[in-house]
Amino acid sequence: MVKEGRFSEQRAANLLRDLVLVIKYCHDMGVVHRDIKPENILLTVTGKLKLADFGLAVRVASGQKLSGVAGSPAYVAPEVLLGYYSEKVDIWAAGVLLHAMLVGSLPFQGNTREDVFDSIKTGELNFHDGIWGSVSFLARDLIGRMLTRDFSSRMAADEVLGHPWILFYTESLSRCNPFNPRVGSTSLLPKVEFGRTCYRSDEEQDDCGCFVDALVAAISRVRISEPKRSRLCVPASQIPEECSSNMKTNLCTAF
Repeated sequence: MVKEGRFSEQRAANLLRDLVLVIKYCHDMGVVHRDIKPENILLTVTGKLKLADFGLAVRVASGQKLSGVAGSPAYVAPEVLLGYYSEKVDIWAAGVLLHAMLVGSLPFQGNTREDVFDSIKTGELNFHDGIWGSVSFLARDLIGRMLTRDFSSRMAADEVLGHPWILFYTESLSRCNPFNPRVGSTSLLPKVEFGRTCYRSDEEQDDCGCFVDALVAAISRVRISEPKRSRLCVPASQIPEECSSNMKTNLCTAF
């Protein structure tokens, strides 16, 4: 990412789709990774995506909440800092990664760990100015839904996979009418203020109607190796504060 800078929307959508397919598989298996970031995403020479480093991962029962601080500062979800969270922390981290791929920078930054955490908890994301003018409405909509601080309304993995922006770039265009994600109603444009994502409602989002019947393709090439999976365990008590070893001296930028 450092060498290439910003990714095209097509490439970012395909990488995010592959990553969220793995996240969905983990969540379906009752596993929360808790440390989604570029260093833990591996691409083989054939383009297969693998998720690595399950050292902070935990198994959870359906509806179970986690406690304790774990993860890498720039990618940690705000509810983790409050000490009570669910598997949707992985969706937040994937949203941070999508932000970095599309605009070339992390959404929440600071000179110290405390500055980064303050930005995560209170910082505003403005999707209307500067570099965002070159990013499509649908991409901004997806980021806003993944980075909402209200985790009860934050997208689940299957909802991310079914988002029109993902489907447009990853499904066959012959399965729906031609559509340009850069042109459409401003009702798709999210505005994030202090963690709440609001969507303009000029009219129903008819521009996305052609995606209703699209199906997310099954990706058998994305998998988690058995040795990694076997290292997961159930937390018996509150999880102590942790962070990845390679973040101890670099709190803001993970790549």
